[in-house]
Amino acid sequence: MAIRLDKAIIRGEITNEIPGRVTGQIWLLGKPDPIVLNLHGNCLRDLAGCRLKFENPMPRIDAAVAIIAPEQNGVVGDLTASRKTRIPTVSDEEIMDYVEANLPVPSRVANCLYLEWFSELNGRMVIESTDFDLQITMAEWSMSAAEEALQTRESQTNFHAYLDSITGGPDNMEDDEDDDFAEEEEETDDEFNGEAESDDSEDEMDEPEEGSRLLSSDILGDSSLIEVNIEAEEEMEPLNEFEWEQELREADRRAEAYQEAFDRYRDHPQRERLIAEAMGWEPEEVEDFREDWQDVTESMQPQDPDEMLENAGQFTDDEEGSHHPLSRRAMDFALRLQRDAKGRGLFDGDLGRDNPVLSVIVNIIALGGKLAAALDGTMHGYDPEPGFIIAMLKRSQVPLNEAMHALSSIQLTGLPKDTRTWLIAARTELFDLRKDILDLMSDLRK
Repeated sequence: MAIRLDKAIIRGEITNEIPGRVTGQIWLLGKPDPIVLNLHGNCLRDLAGCRLKFENPMPRIDAAVAIIAPEQNGVVGDLTASRKTRIPTVSDEEIMDYVEANLPVPSRVANCLYLEWFSELNGRMVIESTDFDLQITMAEWSMSAAEEALQTRESQTNFHAYLDSITGGPDNMEDDEDDDFAEEEEETDDEFNGEAESDDSEDEMDEPEEGSRLLSSDILGDSSLIEVNIEAEEEMEPLNEFEWEQELREADRRAEAYQEAFDRYRDHPQRERLIAEAMGWEPEEVEDFREDWQDVTESMQPQDPDEMLENAGQFTDDEEGSHHPLSRRAMDFALRLQRDAKGRGLFDGDLGRDNPVLSVIVNIIALGGKLAAALDGTMHGYDPEPGFIIAMLKRSQVPLNEAMHALSSIQLTGLPKDTRTWLIAARTELFDLRKDILDLMSDLRK
């Protein structure tokens, strides 16, 4: 996923005073020296030939700063100070009220600083803000509308190459598509980077075609999306676990690429067409993918620990028989640990993500979600291929191992004897759960 720098920026400047070259420096909170930009390409017309200085009035610490290379060599994406974006006109608390009521959030259209480039070491980099203080010099050279259309096409090509690096696929843009894009982009560029408001209407989700099914994660579980043609499936041999792992990895890459494309074009008036071109799909395939992708990416967002515990509670409150015994067992285990830890005072004081007891519980909840994604379908009459279930169960080992690691990191010294006994019992139960998962995988292999 793109690395977004705007939160940690203190100040910065870029210049495109030499055609075909964008250079600059950006100072980030937590880095003593500025990162240096050396990019091939041009800014869009509002910044072409200019020097731009920007300052963040409220810089904040961002852990992503640690992985950013000090020298940013690469190619440009879209570099503009006049992209149109919608920003809410209500507080964060009010936004949640609107979302929960399934109502559109009140917003206004604003000019947005949008600096995007593709780094050789860090991939897609983005600065996007409506709050920075900007200073722009007079242009040393001017860019025509036709030249801007060419630059937009070049930025588009750079973005497609970036998506190909994620999916491993070939460039999806053919020459004749390039010509169509140049004409249509010139017509809509002013809307996106200049004058008109963007289209904020919600698109309807088409039903999947008959003869196909969509496999997606439980809301607490896996990020994979796989569309499988049932008719073709009946004619083929079932996939083994390794082939399913490959399918799942490809689905992960496809979902990541779609998320990048949606992020880049979310406010563009021709969003659907541009996403389809970037993904190498027909426009209707974008509609078919969107709703399921949104469900999955919502589950991938970092959640407040209290929210995760609430979701786990709703999971275990469901009707008996709606969940597989292993997924229900994991969720019950997590909730029991939470109640016991609270009763023993282990949640007193700091309840941040570094709290090892909380980390154990959160990872067991994630384990329960992945087990549900793998197994709960069997409780509703579905009969997935054994290879698919095994591949999904393998993925459950990641949060399980994280839970074990967090549990082993808890210092027993100084804890009351009954608390030490309780932690040892929790470790034993977690190992028992792991053994039952491995036993199920062994049975499925037979």
